[in-house]
Amino acid sequence: MSGMTGLEKSAKKDVWGMIITVLLYAVGAVSVPYVQLAEWLKVGKELELLFGFLTKSLCSILPIYLIFQFGFADLFKLNKDKLKGMIFTIPAFLVMLNNLPFIPVISGYMSINSTFFKSLTYILYCLSIGVLEETVFRGIVLPLLLYKFSKDKKGAFWAIILSSAIFGGMHLFNLFGGFSPMVFLQVGYAFLIGAVCGFTLVASGNIYLPILFHALFDVGGLLLSEGLAEGVLWSTANIVWTAISSVVLAVFIVVIFIKKDFSNNLDRLNLNRVETEKGEG
Repeated sequence: MSGMTGLEKSAKKDVWGMIITVLLYAVGAVSVPYVQLAEWLKVGKELELLFGFLTKSLCSILPIYLIFQFGFADLFKLNKDKLKGMIFTIPAFLVMLNNLPFIPVISGYMSINSTFFKSLTYILYCLSIGVLEETVFRGIVLPLLLYKFSKDKKGAFWAIILSSAIFGGMHLFNLFGGFSPMVFLQVGYAFLIGAVCGFTLVASGNIYLPILFHALFDVGGLLLSEGLAEGVLWSTANIVWTAISSVVLAVFIVVIFIKKDFSNNLDRLNLNRVETEKGEG
């Protein structure tokens, strides 16, 4: 089994153990108390967001390293086939773009109130969330799950669904901060966003688009909670538009996934190599 790293061998032998280990790391990574540090230092929101960006960026180093160690380095490569495949992710991009509060701002229900530096640190913060969470869940967990499923479209479908369910379920940890029905809404949203990012990974064959799409979604979704905007996000018009457009785009995504063959992207992840070596052993 020359050419395989020790971690790749371990992942082949104990997929669930490896996934649980990675998830435990993810829990610790997202729990780094940068907000408390900012409060202790009595700094402004800009530096708090900068602390968040720095901590999440540092915590992303290990998942990126693991992607290479597990044999999934092709997720960081681009070629003509992958660039062509990106066109099929346009509906996924529109789902994320739709989370920007165009209707509430235009209708006057919501207003953006931020300085340039605060906006810059906010965007960097959202990008770091995308890097950390996508490298863990789409860069590691989803491909590892393919060891448990067939290496075809059906297997990719179940890997996307299960990895998205795990991603959504991880948001239940927010209940430790106090019970709120909104946590369960977060779980549902996270599952859907995870599924969209999972489709994007399979369709494009790279990790960059899921990261950017995830970051774009957070840029729109965290404006109020991070203090860059004020007002009402979920006006009646915004709820209706979001519901209709999301269903339409979801249908497009499902149709594309059914009609197109993205098996080449999966083949490049060395999954079949592990199967061959298993048969030889």
